Amino acid sequence: MPGAKASLRAEQAELRDRMRALGLGYEQIAAEFTRRYRLRPRAAWRQAYGWSLNQAADQINATAAKIGLDRDGRAAMSGPHLSEYEQWPGHGPQPTGRKPTPHVLALLALTYGTPAVHDLLDMADYDRLSPTDLLILDKRRDPRQAAAGTSAGPLASETTAKPRVTLVPGNDAPGSAQDPVRLTGWTWSRWFQRRRRQAVVCWLPLWESPLPAVWGRTPGPEAML
Repeated sequence: MPGAKASLRAEQAELRDRMRALGLGYEQIAAEFTRRYRLRPRAAWRQAYGWSLNQAADQINATAAKIGLDRDGRAAMSGPHLSEYEQWPGHGPQPTGRKPTPHVLALLALTYGTPAVHDLLDMADYDRLSPTDLLILDKRRDPRQAAAGTSAGPLASETTAKPRVTLVPGNDAPGSAQDPVRLTGWTWSRWFQRRRRQAVVCWLPLWESPLPAVWGRTPGPEAML
């Protein structure tokens, strides 16, 4: 009903203004809209700014042009397309809407200023995204840092709950068997992917009590895809 929709928009605008007056950011507004109105993340972030679908599409196209992805100004995003991206994958057994690619998600994250691309996803998305999409998303930098041309630190998923590692490297690795290299988090991950050699890996818990060593050849990046 038109009257009900207008009343809801007015209510959301009043809530948005109150939260902004309290100094709360768009991330907090999006979280409140998700909780109160049961919005999906991508819709909640758009509503946090008070943008209609067409207004948000214009902002997304402007962002794409600014970073050189739409130099011809062809306006690839439209309101109906954005609506389909927000609705995917739906609630039924078969996905509905339009699946957002990692490229689209990164562009949305830049436009909305989200802390990370993953803030635009929920479990319904994760259940439907392909392993390839998830791999790309896990390796992306913080979109705001990427736009500024600065490198990001290690991802939270790569720096938390990681066991400490002592590596006894081969002859061509940094250090020596007498001087083992201790690697943690993302540093270990990068070293692991770039080397193919015989290694002894000892997993140590926080109290430094060694577990049995695991022997074997470390796989290359192609084995991890």
